Amino acid sequence: MIALSTCWQSSVTQSGRDLVENLKALGFNEIELEYQITPAILAELKSALKLSDVRPVSLRNFCPMPEVAPEPGADVWSFSSVDPEERKTAITYTKRAIKLASELGVKALIVHCGQVQMDPRTNELRETYDAGEIEAPAGQRLLGEIKTERSANIGKCLERVEQCLEPLAATASDAGVKICLENQYYAHEIPSSDDLETLLSFLDNDTLGYWHDIGHASVQENLGLDSQTAFLGRYREKIFGVHLHDVVGYKDHLAPGDGDVDFAFVNENLPNDVLQVLEIQPTVTADQIRSGLNYLAKAGIT
Repeated sequence: MIALSTCWQSSVTQSGRDLVENLKALGFNEIELEYQITPAILAELKSALKLSDVRPVSLRNFCPMPEVAPEPGADVWSFSSVDPEERKTAITYTKRAIKLASELGVKALIVHCGQVQMDPRTNELRETYDAGEIEAPAGQRLLGEIKTERSANIGKCLERVEQCLEPLAATASDAGVKICLENQYYAHEIPSSDDLETLLSFLDNDTLGYWHDIGHASVQENLGLDSQTAFLGRYREKIFGVHLHDVVGYKDHLAPGDGDVDFAFVNENLPNDVLQVLEIQPTVTADQIRSGLNYLAKAGIT
């Protein structure tokens, strides 16, 4: 069954009750709760869930939006930060999210791991892609420089991420919640397909899993940074859930069928019984969602 992320409506709907009803009206009985939800909306949403047959199946860190956060987001505090106070805050509010997941009966908490301290050179990459020169010598030089700088700085970042994940894994294990590390969009974000090998193996338990974002992997592949095949091929057995959305170039969170993602290939390389969440931007219409679901069904994703 495919769930729908509240990110489709949470930035434009200020009522938890309306949020549940709007998603239910499209035929969704399962939803993902994400970080734009405020404590006030969450309180309403909890009441609405009790009166409906809609259930949350996944939760995004740091839901609900902490009152002290400068803005909503999964990256307001980073596990890889050089600032120990920031890492401490990230741990504190992740533990709060784990507690909420347990209260709601949600099995997956999706987390961002942080960033490498470097210039991701995003604008240069996009200009190179737009010019059709990713595979050209100039594009390969740019990619080589980005990857070299990332490799030179990733080691200490991963150590800091591990220091945060270790106590969180213990909390999550006690709560019966899986911490799912999500692949990211930008060149400097953690984890890459290589980073995952370290992060998924440093603890001797199965509390940590992998959340595969199809759109992020497609963008990284289009820009020459990583590949859908690498993520799916190397970590297939660790995948606990997926974010479904389409991509054109480096524009993601489109309705399935409105971009270039090969969903049939993705489906063939997913394990059985993973959580599936449609994660699309608010500009996507209800009709586009319905068409997207039909498109996914033709690719074998239902």
